[in-house]
Amino acid sequence: MTSTAPASGDTNSADPPPRCPHLARLTAGFDAHDPHLSPDLAIEVHRAIRSTAPVTYSPAHGGTWIVSRYHDVKTALADHETFSSAHGVFFPRAAGTPRFAPLEYDPPEQVAFRTAMKPPFSLARVRELHDAVVQQVRSHIHPIAARGHGDLIAELAVPLPLTVVGLAVGFTEHAQRRIRELTSNTWDRMPKDDGPGGFWPAFAQLFDSEIRRARQQPGEDYLSTLVRTPLDGRPPRDDELHVMLVAYAIAGHETSMNTLAHLLWQLAVQPELQETLHEDPGLVPAAVEETLRLWTPVDHGTRVTTRAVRLGGTEIPAGARVVLLTGAANRDPQVFPDPDTFRLDRGVNRHLTFGHGIHFCMGAHLARVEFAEVLHELLRHPVFTLTAAPTRYFENGRHICLDRLTVQFARR
Repeated sequence: MTSTAPASGDTNSADPPPRCPHLARLTAGFDAHDPHLSPDLAIEVHRAIRSTAPVTYSPAHGGTWIVSRYHDVKTALADHETFSSAHGVFFPRAAGTPRFAPLEYDPPEQVAFRTAMKPPFSLARVRELHDAVVQQVRSHIHPIAARGHGDLIAELAVPLPLTVVGLAVGFTEHAQRRIRELTSNTWDRMPKDDGPGGFWPAFAQLFDSEIRRARQQPGEDYLSTLVRTPLDGRPPRDDELHVMLVAYAIAGHETSMNTLAHLLWQLAVQPELQETLHEDPGLVPAAVEETLRLWTPVDHGTRVTTRAVRLGGTEIPAGARVVLLTGAANRDPQVFPDPDTFRLDRGVNRHLTFGHGIHFCMGAHLARVEFAEVLHELLRHPVFTLTAAPTRYFENGRHICLDRLTVQFARR
């Protein structure tokens, strides 16, 4: 079973998009923060880099090495000793910005943070949360379907992941309402500000309030446990709790929001795909995995080499900033035949969207449940179609968002 979707953002058009005048420039000197780089152009740039210079140097931001082929990206992700996260994976970044745990740490600090942070996303805990997730999915979808139209970004893709991460971690409703705004502000300012004063204090203030509540009025939520969980044999400091909570807050909603947005977009522009899933709900997991692969929600991450290393036939020096293009790897034709097509018959899940190695996404179990339950609930309602074309854009040069998704449900 296959279902075709062009790589371009305009999946309704039969004509290929015009060749962008910035393609050659961005291929020769990739810069994720270039104002002309859109998510759709990035697909073309990825393809060009992957086919001509899969490991290449770019002078952008003081010099970076760009890695685009699947096996090279996977190799780097697996070798955390050579490709270190300890200098931060978000780059460029305002000097003095705290590192987010555990992703921006190497062992042994990474192990200590990850051990403390993983329990709310364990498979056992996700199973316990399943019914509550289903209830939240239904409560978000039912009003839109009953009305017959709505914006699936504003009414579903944004609020649902915030609610779900709140269930898992224990963020208050006040925090859930603030996280999206603070995240957008952080991504807007982090790569260009001289320091973190324009974004970090607001997050820290919010987390202080959450920590205070968890200490003074502990409940059964995981945050109430985390503030008392030993870190390296001692109580965690507030600054350590901050860098754990920011990871929960941002990673817990951002990637889920963007994946869900693209899954809903794929369904809206391909109503025949909805019909296929209606006929065979057993294909829901395949639809989830193909969305994660084709519409990778985080275009790339970065590492810094601890030694000179040869990758993809190219020598990368020690101390080099390396950009790992996950989006390009997930469309590598050597691994994924017909890579720009949405297919439900790919079989074994091999995409790198959740990472690989010691930094594999802690929330993968919960995210997959969330996406699958959204699909299952939508299959209980009439087919919906797009009523206006959305705009896809980058936050912080790497998180691929949709601004809106206005749809109309068919009459029963």
